[in-house]
Formats: sequence, structure tokens, C-alpha cells
Amino acid sequence: MRRMTAKRLFDLVVTVLFLVLAWPLVLLVALGVRVKLGAPVLFRQQRPGYRGQPFVLLKFRSMTDARDADGALLPDVERLPAFGRFLRSTSLDELPELINVLRGEMSLVGPRPLLWHYLDLYTPEQMRRHDVLPGITGWAQVSGRNAISWAERFALDLWYVDNHSLWVDLKIIGLTLLRIVQRDGINQPGHVTIQPFKGQAFLHQNRADPEAMTPRSTPATSTVPVRSTSPATAAAPQRRVLIIGAGGHGQVVANILLQARAQGSVWEPIGYLDDNQAIVGQRRLGLPILGAINQLAEITHDGIIIAVGENYRRAELFNRFSAAAEEMITVCHPTAVIAPNVPLGPGTVVGAGVVINPGSRIGANVILNTHCTIEHHNVIGDHAHIAPGACLGGDVEVGDGAMVGIGASVLPQCWIGAWSTVGGGALVHRTVAEHVTVVGVPAQPLLPTHSEPRPQRRPGALHRQPQLDEASAVVAPNHALEQPST
Repeated sequence: MRRMTAKRLFDLVVTVLFLVLAWPLVLLVALGVRVKLGAPVLFRQQRPGYRGQPFVLLKFRSMTDARDADGALLPDVERLPAFGRFLRSTSLDELPELINVLRGEMSLVGPRPLLWHYLDLYTPEQMRRHDVLPGITGWAQVSGRNAISWAERFALDLWYVDNHSLWVDLKIIGLTLLRIVQRDGINQPGHVTIQPFKGQAFLHQNRADPEAMTPRSTPATSTVPVRSTSPATAAAPQRRVLIIGAGGHGQVVANILLQARAQGSVWEPIGYLDDNQAIVGQRRLGLPILGAINQLAEITHDGIIIAVGENYRRAELFNRFSAAAEEMITVCHPTAVIAPNVPLGPGTVVGAGVVINPGSRIGANVILNTHCTIEHHNVIGDHAHIAPGACLGGDVEVGDGAMVGIGASVLPQCWIGAWSTVGGGALVHRTVAEHVTVVGVPAQPLLPTHSEPRPQRRPGALHRQPQLDEASAVVAPNHALEQPST
């Protein structure tokens, strides 16, 4: 409740200040619409809002009412003039939605309100996008806007529902301004905006133009699913993979597997295992939750992928299943850009839009989340998690089990100690010791995190001992500095 109250106060303050300062721009756009497109100036349409309750969405009109000889409206692409395209590419057509924000029908940030008739097509999981107020912008909008698939859009919306905060909202607003300047992701090829959503069967289809997806090089590891830029290779022998974990990250992994399968991967996801008995028998992204994790041996499969976001638990499961000789597959979203000869350890997940530059090495059981950037000659240890939008400069080392939060930046040649946490949006400019949480700009320590047992390092792990000194290290209060190795 406190978080929602703070969010509402933030929405009101920012909206009122913007309208006070930018009312000449709003008036100018309204006059432009009246002159170029005629009346009415505003476009009104009923959309589902919080908890699916209807409200009237307001936007500046961007299309004409041009009709054919029989009086039927022409296709959208023929009714969108140059002025309307300009409004959409700059998002100026969204300005009237600030009225919806003032009314409490929308927030500045949240899942975009979609068409009313889509409600009948949603799964129960997809309906969770209505657990928060719809937004003018959202995590899906800054992660690809209309150029991403429906599966990606729903996964990103649900991530926001589960993780929204004032800081996340500020981050998304900043990225929105950048996307507006770049004017990318406005539409899918052949569509004014995006293909209509047609329900679960449609969810796993690729973008309208699969060949337009960013190609990626195949890393030098035998565990990476086979991919191709042509769906013709989909006839390759099918291998069955089970997803360990059916939470939010489990669905992200499922989406990656489905997208990769459509591009020719031999790995076919057959379902999830999850210890939450209340959800066994349900479906997520069309895949069934088959049972508890300890039932793995009872289900025929060829490989597994651990889809658990929490690093300690993921490491525990990885060690357990490695001892049982399970095949840990590595999955990469087709839009990831990975330099040639970058090794990816078994069980690693590479999300949509991830960039891994030359000379880097990625350990086992790592999560490289949506749109993070791994610059040249980085070393990422086993069980680490690089969150969405994080950026690691060149020659950075991330220790086993470390977490780099959403939108955080690590400057070149820094070392992040094992099982440490870098808070969302933090700027790391010097070495961070092991078992430390750092936040802020520049990053400063909170408390040491010694309460969790540290999993054993995998034989052949990638890391060397950091060289720490009092002038260059970030340490927690009363945390003893490690002596340089000799």
C-alpha cells in the first residue's frame, strides 16, 4: 500500500509539473492535429485498466477517416499520413494520457493498456498485467516497443508487475526519453504498430519478419542449442528439455526456448517442474507445470535448464543435478549478439538483446538478462546474474554468485567479489570485495552478507583472486581486506 501511495504521489507531481511547463507544446500539437487531420482532435477508446476495469483512453488523433467507395474505412497504413507518423514516432500522440493519469486511471509507468477484446484471449498468468495501473510507458516499451514479440511483451510486463518500484519507474522514464530520440521499435515490418494479438496459439510465433532479427554468432560450446537464420532447419532431431522453476524467470526462459526453437534449435521445452504444489497442473506460456522438482527422474527428458533467479538456490540446484549427471543446456535468445569464440558455460541463459563482446568468458549457470551489455574481455563467474539493462565495461571480472542489479554500470577493470550484490542503478568505479552489497552513485557498501552458505566453486572456474588494497577497494564496514595473493 505504501509503495502504491508513493507511486501515485510521484505520478501526480510529475504530471502537474509537466503540464505547467509544457502546456504550449500540448496546445501546439492539438492545433496541428486540428489543421492536418481535422476534428475530432482527440482519439477516445475504451481499454481495460486496473483489475480489468474499463476506462476511456485519450490520445491525440493520428489517423484520417479515409474510406473506400463502399464507405468502409481504409486499412490503417493508408490512413496514417506523414503528420500522424511523426506524432507516433515522437510519442506526442500520447500526451492526452496525462489526463488519464490525473484521473487515476493510468500511471506514468506500467504495462500499456491493450485492446478490450484481448481480455478474452489472455491466460490467467497474462491477466496479471492488470494487477497494476496501465502506463503511458513501460518496461516492454523501452525493451523494444512494438518490434518485440507478444511473448516477450507479456514476459516484460509481468516482470514489471512483480518488481516495480519508484527507482524502476525513474529508470524506465529515462530510457523512454532515449527511445523517443532514437525513434526505434515503432512498428513491426508491414504493420502500422504491431500484429494483432490472437491468443495463446499466436503467442509463440516470431516477429513479422524473422529475417530482420539481429543475427548472432554461435559460441564455442557443445551445450548451446542449434540455431539458424532459416526456419527450414526446424526439422532437426528434437530433444526434450525440462525447465526447473515456473516463476517469472522460468517463463522468460520458456520464451527464449520457444523463440530459439522457431529458429531451428533442437531443444523442445516440454514443461516445468516447481515445488509450489498450488500451481502444479497449470500452464505457463502454453507449457504445463508437470510436478515437483524431485520428480525429475520420473519424466522422460534429454536435458534441463535451471530457471531460478535467486543465485544461492540456483547454485544449489546446479550442483545437485550436475552430481546426478544431468545435461545442463545453454539457451540464447535469437536476438542476442555474441562475439565469435565466446565460451558459455553449461546452464547459462542469455536473454533478448544481450550483447557479449570479444574476449569475454561466461561461466556456468549464469543469467545474462534482457538487454545487458558485457563489454570486451569480461569474466563472469559461475551462478552470477547480470540483470536487465546492466552494463559492464571492458576487463571487468564478476565473481561466482555475484548479482549486478537492473541498470547498474561497472566501470572498466573493476572486480565484483563473489556473492556480492550491486544495487539497481549503481555505478561501480572500484573493486567490490566478496559478500558485500553496494548501492548508489558512486556505489557504497551497506552490510556484509555472510548469512548464506557459500556453494563450492566448480572445478575449473574462471576467476583469479582479486588484488585489493585500501585505496581501490569498496568493502563493507568492519570487513577485513584480503591480502594480495603471492
